Amino acid sequence: MGLDLSSTVVGALQCQRDSYLKSFETSVVSCKEVINKDKSIQYEVELHDTILFPEGGGQPSDSGFITDLAKNSRLEVFHIKRDKLKAIHLTQEPLEVGSKVNLDLNWAKRFDYMQQHTGQHLLSAILDKYDLKTLSWSMGDSLNYIEIPRKISDEEVERIQEEVTEQIINNVSISVTIPHQDDVNTSKIPEDYDINQGILRVIKIGDLDNNPCCGTHLSSTGQVASIVLLHQLSGRGGASRLYFVAGSRVVKYLAKIHKIAKANSSELSCQIDEISDKIEALNVNYRKALKRETLLKENLSNFEAQQIESDLKEKDVAYFYKSNSGLDYLSLILKTISKKIPDGKVLILLSSDDTNSGSIIIQSSNFSRTQEISNKLKELITNLKGGGKNKWQGKISKFEKGEIDQVLKYLEALQSNLI
Repeated sequence: MGLDLSSTVVGALQCQRDSYLKSFETSVVSCKEVINKDKSIQYEVELHDTILFPEGGGQPSDSGFITDLAKNSRLEVFHIKRDKLKAIHLTQEPLEVGSKVNLDLNWAKRFDYMQQHTGQHLLSAILDKYDLKTLSWSMGDSLNYIEIPRKISDEEVERIQEEVTEQIINNVSISVTIPHQDDVNTSKIPEDYDINQGILRVIKIGDLDNNPCCGTHLSSTGQVASIVLLHQLSGRGGASRLYFVAGSRVVKYLAKIHKIAKANSSELSCQIDEISDKIEALNVNYRKALKRETLLKENLSNFEAQQIESDLKEKDVAYFYKSNSGLDYLSLILKTISKKIPDGKVLILLSSDDTNSGSIIIQSSNFSRTQEISNKLKELITNLKGGGKNKWQGKISKFEKGEIDQVLKYLEALQSNLI
């Protein structure tokens, strides 16, 4: 009798028939060597059947191990993908076609995925009651989201959270049915999945939900354990992404948030429930300090503008340089003095900050003089870019070594009428 080299189609895989099976014996149908773009080699292994779920339907791929029973050699399966109706297992070593193998599932990962995926179905079912259709969903490494047509209010979030929790407590039974394809909405079935040759599965959560899905699911809502609704982020066209966690991730997320809150309370020298009040007080003090700083800057810039005005009465060119400053401070000075620059004379403002970048403003009614000075500054400063006519403004992404000293020497010579 010859080898059976047929494989079970995606939709009828052992992992889809029994999502709780952790070990399974099967055989190798094909093994293909693949050379990746980085020249590394991996193998695409097709089995007669599998308990390792191929990525699809928003659910990530399982992982696990294949043991060659004849050789007693164990290989890691690091990814399973769907190729039309086939489940393809990716390994770093080849397996002989026809060999008997045993599969071992990474159960912790699978159970986590089932908690998130079944949790999404349950949450989507409750959202449907509020006329909030699930547009898409994504399972992340730590957080998941469901995209819905609009942002929901805090009151709606609270009501939905209560209903979801109630259905988890009710421990509603979950089952899989295989109806006729004419009775199923196939609009979201992947284009490369042949529904005539494949199998359409519908996941039924009691009387709450009835949706086609290829993924692995829990047998009851009670096993989801918990779902917590989190924040929302805006999507396209007014849609909203509602973030959530389910199952054991709730405990991990709570522990992570508590650790952050504990660290913040230590930094703020307060209890965790006092953090919000403490931050508000800090913000009030910050705004007051910012007002004082702005007033001081204005007073100082007025004083320095007076000094520049005095220089321009005696000289054709006046310059001002301030380190640890930026364009905002130069603009304050210019605002005070711009209308007081005598016709034909030139004002040059230069700043550098603690990141070694800087700004330059040249203002004069003498366009040719402005152009001449800006061209020279471009020669002296490698990373200077700018433009303008009577007001030329430039930005230095980074001063190279010695450039500030060279520029100041040039500006001093200009002001002293030496060049």
